[in-house]
Amino acid sequence: MHRVWSRVFVVACCLLLTGCIGTSSKVARANSSQVGTKLWYTIENPGGMTPEGLAVVRGQLDSRFILVRATDGAPDAVHVLITVTRYRMRHGAVRATVGLMAGKDTVLSTVQVLDPATGQELGRLEVASSNATAVGSAGGLLRGHADEIADFVLGGAPAAPTTPTGASRQSGEMKWKPKPTR
Repeated sequence: MHRVWSRVFVVACCLLLTGCIGTSSKVARANSSQVGTKLWYTIENPGGMTPEGLAVVRGQLDSRFILVRATDGAPDAVHVLITVTRYRMRHGAVRATVGLMAGKDTVLSTVQVLDPATGQELGRLEVASSNATAVGSAGGLLRGHADEIADFVLGGAPAAPTTPTGASRQSGEMKWKPKPTR
């Protein structure tokens, strides 16, 4: 009888841990701003993210944008507009006691990189982060969501290679490869 309960316990643990914290993104328009361009950002919140959640996202974005952050409204910096379109976060106790049956944590956002002079869209990203398990934290999910946003914004358009693409490589010279866009 002890073996049966042990197996049931192992199977239950496996089922609880098989879900994952995941962030996926869909690039609607590749970010054509140059890498290293100064930026400022705003977050619109029609999805109802809590003030605590917004603080976690802002803290992560501020740490990632530290080298390129400009003052809000700077005329020579791109504007990054982040719109939280959906936010649902389970309470930690519900997540731990009910697990999968409590639903899943979800954050959906749209990110737009806007030209400072014209307001024209230079890039657009749809980001979806979710966690259906009892494992993981709200803070971890939100930091991962912010990292996905920062990766897109900071990636920008790759700078032109220093070696023209038509030039032949010299012996011992590394082949330049552009960083793939998402």
